[in-house]
Amino acid sequence: MADSIPHVLVLGGGSAGYTTVKQLQKHAATVPMRITLVDQNTYYTYLPFLPEVAGGHIAPKDVTVELRRALRKTRVIQGKVTGITSADKTVTIATAGGDDRTLGYDQLVVALGSVTRTFPTPGLEEYGIGFKSVEEAAYVRAKLLDNIAKAAATRDEDERRRLLTSIFVGGGYTGVEAIGELFDVSQAAIKTYPSLAGEHPRWVLIDALDRVAPEVGPELSKWTLESLRARGIDVRLKTTMPSCEGGVVKLSDGDEFATGLLVWTAGVKPNPLLDASDLPRGPKGHLAANAKLQVEAEDTHEVVPGVWGLGDVAQVPDLTADKQPAYYPPNAQNAVRQAVVAADNVVATITGKPLEEYRHPSIGTVASYGVAKGAANIKGIKMTNLLAWLAHRAYHVYAMPTLNRKARIVIGWVTGAVSGRDATSLIKETDPRRTFVEASKS
Repeated sequence: MADSIPHVLVLGGGSAGYTTVKQLQKHAATVPMRITLVDQNTYYTYLPFLPEVAGGHIAPKDVTVELRRALRKTRVIQGKVTGITSADKTVTIATAGGDDRTLGYDQLVVALGSVTRTFPTPGLEEYGIGFKSVEEAAYVRAKLLDNIAKAAATRDEDERRRLLTSIFVGGGYTGVEAIGELFDVSQAAIKTYPSLAGEHPRWVLIDALDRVAPEVGPELSKWTLESLRARGIDVRLKTTMPSCEGGVVKLSDGDEFATGLLVWTAGVKPNPLLDASDLPRGPKGHLAANAKLQVEAEDTHEVVPGVWGLGDVAQVPDLTADKQPAYYPPNAQNAVRQAVVAADNVVATITGKPLEEYRHPSIGTVASYGVAKGAANIKGIKMTNLLAWLAHRAYHVYAMPTLNRKARIVIGWVTGAVSGRDATSLIKETDPRRTFVEASKS
């Protein structure tokens, strides 16, 4: 009977959830199980390539993988999680079709990921944009190019200065990679407008810490800071943004200026969908998990039967660290490796076999700051610029799911190298009905 077959329910189709399902499907050939994946999107996005989408090196769709096509042995439901009740092993969802549904499970894998962490900064909601989705990355590129086109058309010096001023708040991996790519985009685009000859766009990177890109280690972090400043990017450390009302950025150091583009990359937080669950949480809102990726109460270590937590949404102890307690950082490297262990442990639970602990010494970090620019620390070997950039591309194209997408990305790189950067802004893609609505009113 179908009801006797264990039902494995995976919440989230990001790096952790997608990889978990891929691994479960491998086991499904020998271990009977029903697999269901729930995600609000119909596709998985490979987030490490978002800066290259903004840079125009990769088409937005090429960093996505259609879930139904890639996971043919899994039932994929597009919907939003509205409740998790571990006491009776049920999950409620609001489907994209508009109906509510309750799903029962035998094993639940919670891989809901993270969302952008913001603060109640006046003006941020009206003027800011995140950098956590392929849609946001594509919009930031289009907005930048549109600003440059408008700057070329205006005779108002103050307006031109505003349009050519771009601000990034958050100097971690994401912020530094994105601003590095987009800085080069602006330099190339400006050269195509004779009216902007001699203009220098203003780029400002703001961070409350005393360093940028801490993920690459102290030595390369210092090198990264010097490299950004040498390119003409104004990096403000130990600085915050108390307000951006009216599109005017006010900094804690007393400086203020109008901006045409404000990108917020100041960290992430666990998916707030967890608020509608009865699962135990840590002090920062993460799921509390043990080394076997079982969700457990942080104080009593009592395991929640049949529930697993991994990826950005979970706080997983790093047993390989010299100093304890320690936890794995929220990155794709850990998410995909935790996913394999989680899937194997789900199957081990079904078959009555011992569970495995997640132990993964980091293989290092790679970061790209634009073409032939970057920093990398791979197993203690430090690289900068061309070598680091090549290592970044090699690693991430290897990690990108599906042969189809790998091929599209490499072909896109080759095409871009031959034809050069495209400075076309498709800003109207973000509101394609606007022209039609305006025409209807006339």
